[in-house]
Amino acid sequence: MAMIICPDCGQEISDKSKKCIHCGKVFIEEVVPKKFCAECGNEIDIGAVECPFCGCPVDSEAPETPTVAKITKTISKHKKPLIIAAAIAAVILVVVLIVSHIGSTLNEDEQLAYQNAVEMKSMMRDPDSFRLYDEMFLLKHFDENGNNDYTYTIFKYGGTNGYGAVTTDEAIFKDGEYVMDYADEPDGEDSDYLEQLSVQLDILSWQISGDGDSWKMVEIDIGKIKDKMGLE
Repeated sequence: MAMIICPDCGQEISDKSKKCIHCGKVFIEEVVPKKFCAECGNEIDIGAVECPFCGCPVDSEAPETPTVAKITKTISKHKKPLIIAAAIAAVILVVVLIVSHIGSTLNEDEQLAYQNAVEMKSMMRDPDSFRLYDEMFLLKHFDENGNNDYTYTIFKYGGTNGYGAVTTDEAIFKDGEYVMDYADEPDGEDSDYLEQLSVQLDILSWQISGDGDSWKMVEIDIGKIKDKMGLE
């Protein structure tokens, strides 16, 4: 015999008890056996010798329906700590998932950086070799009214070339469009020559003046970008 906890009042009782001696909670409810006519299927009295519905003789040896026991589940005092521990673990898991989701959410600046990094990866000869290094920032330009009219994304990246060697460079995007690599020299025969020259002049202007009314540098959490891209 073991002691269990009544689910209604929480008092200890025997696991063989049919009801709680403290609050009267019924655990086992006996249902009166029933008999049915083999001919018409109607329910008849246990002691009937013939069916009152169709007149068919009732076999006294005919099997009766089994007794149905309605048992209310109880929680033993030994299982209760396990259930509490499981509930605590479930709560911790939910909190971890929420924190993880919040931590992986990108703000507007990070989203722009992420999109440009993904675009750079797609441009690689071997996208699977794409590497993102711990140097990434935005360079925001503001007009005379203080509005952000365009933004450069500058980051160091690497990947394998046609010979299998790993090369590195710094990509420059203007808003969401790739413009050039930092090491590139504008070529007068290039259709993007003027735009590339403008980019270099902008960066030079920022390097001379620093952050102020016209320029503002925003550092990017490279870890969040790598996580979202599935990079190490």
